[in-house]
Amino acid sequence: MQTGIYLEYALPGSQAAMSGRRERLYIFLTRHGLFFCCMLFGMLLGAVNYNNSMAYLWVFLLISIFMVCLLHTYRNMRGLVVEPGRPAPVFAGQLACFPLLINNHGWQARTGIRIQPWPEGKNDDAKQPTDDLQYHINLHTDGLHTCEISLPARERGYLSLGRLRLCSVYPMGLFRAWSYLYLEQPCLIYPHPAGNPTLPGVTAFDSDALSGSRAGVDEFTGFRNYHQGDPLRHIHWRALAREQGPLIKLHQGEGGHRLVLHWDLTRHLNDTESRLSQLCLWVLQAEQQGSAYQLRLPGSSTEFGQGDAHKHRCLTALATYGLSE
Repeated sequence: MQTGIYLEYALPGSQAAMSGRRERLYIFLTRHGLFFCCMLFGMLLGAVNYNNSMAYLWVFLLISIFMVCLLHTYRNMRGLVVEPGRPAPVFAGQLACFPLLINNHGWQARTGIRIQPWPEGKNDDAKQPTDDLQYHINLHTDGLHTCEISLPARERGYLSLGRLRLCSVYPMGLFRAWSYLYLEQPCLIYPHPAGNPTLPGVTAFDSDALSGSRAGVDEFTGFRNYHQGDPLRHIHWRALAREQGPLIKLHQGEGGHRLVLHWDLTRHLNDTESRLSQLCLWVLQAEQQGSAYQLRLPGSSTEFGQGDAHKHRCLTALATYGLSE
């Protein structure tokens, strides 16, 4: 079953009406629409005062256009489905990208829909904030559109996108229809890697490992089957091209050395964030060099390993260290 967030008054029986949760759809006059109403009222007073049939006809024609514009603005927003994607982790100081999939299930094309972050307590009639990113989209019939909302990741931990506003003033700008969305898919923010790039000395040696049992950097000894998390640079690509399956090239020598990245190695640093940044940099350096490493923090530790999966576990432990549930 499809999951997502859709606007109220979705088409009965549609997929949008059977999954996700509803968000209320609002519609009101814009400033141009309010000026248009005042102009119509003045023209109506003039038609009544002079009893001019052509003035009456002109006023009633503009009123009918005004009402049709109201219906089109409402229909342009009705039944949209917004599905949040899973944001990729980033480091502190970078931009966190929140992917969104906007689905138009109806037969009507959507024009001029704007989506942007909208902080709590912000007035709907206020000017656009300078630090907000706006995205303008047009949807074809039964069309899909993907976009990414970017927010600066200033500190480690979890960053939530918060409240978004979808709005449209199509077709004439006399009415604004909008709805608020609350997306609960946070982005994991790793610590900012900083400090001394030189890795600490080898603090553990795998004396029980047989020669050639690890993917190292010295003399070639053979192959073994690929395991999840193995570095891509050790894959035997020619064997994979010959449809023999993914194999890992084995070497002997430095493959037996293992690093322990311990919390006490950063005792010379003053604050917690600096120590986490230093450990983060060491994790990246150890992964780049292809060394087997372990991360030990107060109250938790990881197993020895290497590869993208192991790097993500270590960086996640650093990102969430000391944070409450």
